[in-house]
Amino acid sequence: MKKRTSLVFAMTVIFLLGSCSEFLERDPLDQITESSFYTTASEANLGVISIYSVMQGVNWYGKSWMITEIPSDNTTTGGNDPDFSPIDNFTINPDNLPNAEFWTEHYRAITLSNQILKWVPDIEMDSEIKASYLAEARFLRAFSYFDLVRIYGAVPIIRDVATIDSDVFVPRDPVDLVYDFIIEDLQSGTQHLPAVRVTSESGRATSDAAKALLAKVYLTIRNYDECMNLCRELISSSRYKLMDDFGDNWLRDVSDNNAESIFQIQYVGCGPGGTGNALQAFFAPWGQGITKNSDGWGSQIPTSPQVDNPGTTLRGIYSSEDKRKYHTIMTPADHYPMINSEDGGYTYPASGASRSGINIKKYVIGGGADVCFMSTPQNLHVIRYSDVLLMLAEASCARNGGISVTEDVLDAYNQVRIRAGIETAGSVTIEEVYDERRREFAFEGHRWFDLLRSGKVRETMLLHGKAMQEFNVLFPIPSQEIAINKNLTQNPGY
Repeated sequence: MKKRTSLVFAMTVIFLLGSCSEFLERDPLDQITESSFYTTASEANLGVISIYSVMQGVNWYGKSWMITEIPSDNTTTGGNDPDFSPIDNFTINPDNLPNAEFWTEHYRAITLSNQILKWVPDIEMDSEIKASYLAEARFLRAFSYFDLVRIYGAVPIIRDVATIDSDVFVPRDPVDLVYDFIIEDLQSGTQHLPAVRVTSESGRATSDAAKALLAKVYLTIRNYDECMNLCRELISSSRYKLMDDFGDNWLRDVSDNNAESIFQIQYVGCGPGGTGNALQAFFAPWGQGITKNSDGWGSQIPTSPQVDNPGTTLRGIYSSEDKRKYHTIMTPADHYPMINSEDGGYTYPASGASRSGINIKKYVIGGGADVCFMSTPQNLHVIRYSDVLLMLAEASCARNGGISVTEDVLDAYNQVRIRAGIETAGSVTIEEVYDERRREFAFEGHRWFDLLRSGKVRETMLLHGKAMQEFNVLFPIPSQEIAINKNLTQNPGY
């Protein structure tokens, strides 16, 4: 109920504040503007919550898989959608809609974060709470920029709220400056955010979430020592542990804000203020009658030798002993655990549910009473503790010539393998870490970024049978943004 109340407040704030362009046009006497809204501690809190509502939306985490999974060797499109297929086949152009939505929603969150940072410092309120709100806004701003810089490369850094006197035609800033900006924001989060949240604040940023995200930033820019330091700090805190069963991360009664979760996007089901997780709509198979709307869309399906190059597919990377495969990929004669227990059972057919013969299992929970249309109340994992364990292993391997035999690194790596039911290792290579990450985080929005970090993304995709060009490592700047901003330049190749 408290999550639902927060979401209602968040949507109210967005409605009241409107868009940045509306602020620039006028300051009406009969409407609330951002400057008149941010006057109390309660309003500051609502303003911060409004940033999360952008992330919850279908155009961010509801569709981010189109940008972070579809281009990779994990998935392919379930059909020939004119928006999805060009991303899958590396024929995307600057007019692509999901790409434009990705850019727009991230900058929407940045705009809301900047409003907090501009107006909240002048509010008379408890200084520690104020510092926490400001750090939270900076965390969410950094979170947004980290996605943007990895997808587009150089992007404009918007440091303040636009005014009638400000230059709105901001050029792209160099990648290294964007990363410096991200690191500075996240360091504020590590210092001023609480390490844990009370139940009523579940899902809001913590100092641990800031440390985990900062570790990923350092890993990306190859500052391996700082990455390992932060990972070891999180591990030694003993605040997190792997769930005993990998499947517990996908069963709704135990997955939300569990002991493995460092940062999740919060969702609720039907009812006033309900904001559902839209992934089931895209992941559930077409024509099987298992959602509230009877059919999923099957927009994204796992790669399989039936439709992709053998030896490169997700289906083929799991050993027969690996327990994660059951909770990740839906195969003929299998069932969805949540649907089997709640909706009277469902058996996946041998044919007809997808062109590859398999579908995605994660986030598909059926059509229960609190499922609206096809959207569910299940939270979305952003940072799991297993990510921290495998980041430590990756950074150690990268720092030591591609292999690690360090005791605590192997312990971290083997924790993930033990839970999966596969044998432990006496050493680990960086290629093995990337394979482990692929098995652990399939369909969670990590694979494309992992491939970029490996430096072998094009090599991998060419082996997978996709005609990827060098310039495809970056997405095109949306054409609508270039039309608006005369100083915004396009990425090469587009």
